Amino acid sequence: MQLKHHSIASRRRKERGNVVAYTVLSALFLFLAVGLGVDLSHFYLAKTELQNAADAAALAGASALTLPHPERITTAVDRAVDTMNLNKYNFDNRTFAAVMDTTTQRNLVRFAVNLDGPYISEDDAEGNPNIRFIRVTTPTVPVNMIFAVPILGTTQNLSAKAISGLSKPGNTKYCPFPLSAVQCGPSNTTCIFNSEFWGDCGDPPITGTSPPRPPIHTYTDGTPACDPTRQFCKGCTYTVRSAGSGGPSPGNLGILGCAGSGCDDVRDALKAYGEDCQCGLTSVGDAMPVQTGACAGPISDGLNVRFDRYQPGGPMAYSSSFPPDTNVAQGVPSGNGANETWPGISFQQYQARSPFQGPADGHAGVPERRILVLPITYVEDWPTGSSGNVAARGFGAFFMRNQAIGTNGDIRLEYTGQNVTGTTGVAPGGTNPSNIVTPVLYR
Repeated sequence: MQLKHHSIASRRRKERGNVVAYTVLSALFLFLAVGLGVDLSHFYLAKTELQNAADAAALAGASALTLPHPERITTAVDRAVDTMNLNKYNFDNRTFAAVMDTTTQRNLVRFAVNLDGPYISEDDAEGNPNIRFIRVTTPTVPVNMIFAVPILGTTQNLSAKAISGLSKPGNTKYCPFPLSAVQCGPSNTTCIFNSEFWGDCGDPPITGTSPPRPPIHTYTDGTPACDPTRQFCKGCTYTVRSAGSGGPSPGNLGILGCAGSGCDDVRDALKAYGEDCQCGLTSVGDAMPVQTGACAGPISDGLNVRFDRYQPGGPMAYSSSFPPDTNVAQGVPSGNGANETWPGISFQQYQARSPFQGPADGHAGVPERRILVLPITYVEDWPTGSSGNVAARGFGAFFMRNQAIGTNGDIRLEYTGQNVTGTTGVAPGGTNPSNIVTPVLYR
């Protein structure tokens, strides 16, 4: 019995040190597991920071896709790169410029007509007016590993990608001016603009008519043909004025009552910039209150601040709350006093900044103030009398070629028919007006 006990004790003495070895190995594996968890958390945090930077850059770039001027693609890249570099990664202490200069970063911004691509470079996208999406990829950056070096290596290279673009029409609302461009409804076959409101599309007039009538205007970009005597057509210019006391006729402007009940309220809403939405957010189909009365003088005053036209003292003195446009050029005037007129400039000239005339010294201008986004309404929808509502049938972006002139407040408005300040125009010749668009993060 004693011999057997001695044998067991002898075997146990030979196993001394095994527990220490197991403990060391277990501690080592535990240390590696904890280290791997720490490094993976670091890895995913850095990835999240990169993704946030890509998302913000893509949205910032997409905000420029609504701009009308030819530099919209360049502006989109500028905004995307600038916004991306406002962000940092790796616990918010590393910059993208440290791994790639901002000039090279521009190559990481791509554009497409469709969400699924193909995505093209800044240079290739410059002349394409149909670009709607922007893809931003962050520079590939190294993220150091600390504990998981045996498994993941000393560094892991990470990047992130985001796609943003303009929303589908109808997904947002817009705050309109208290004026509406009134045209004929597509089913109203007897409606026609007064001849003084007929649009000028640059086509030779139809002979044998009195006065000479403009023909149906056709396009080479796939836009449906459009009758400028019944509709506001893309690229055509109209001489419009505010409606009289009997309400608007097709081809001129109807006054909306959303800014207040008086002409001075309309004037103040037209001149304002960057203030609260006085007319409320509106979408296609929404009802808008109407107002009667011509208000030609107040409407002219409110609109003409865009041309740096102010009156010393009183409510029409210059203020940064109602600034002029950065380009107030409208040609060499003719006539004197109340008979003074300006030939105006086209939207294409405005985009090219040729001719160019800045506002007076000390008057800070704002780009695109001469572009008016107006609700499109149908004349047959307007109520009879001084009260009631009219439906917004769409929104149109109109460029003021010259300031409002004359006792009637005549204004020459060119219908641009393209994305301007977050809105798309009514499709010329079509029955379904498009609506407002806004930058949206898709992926």
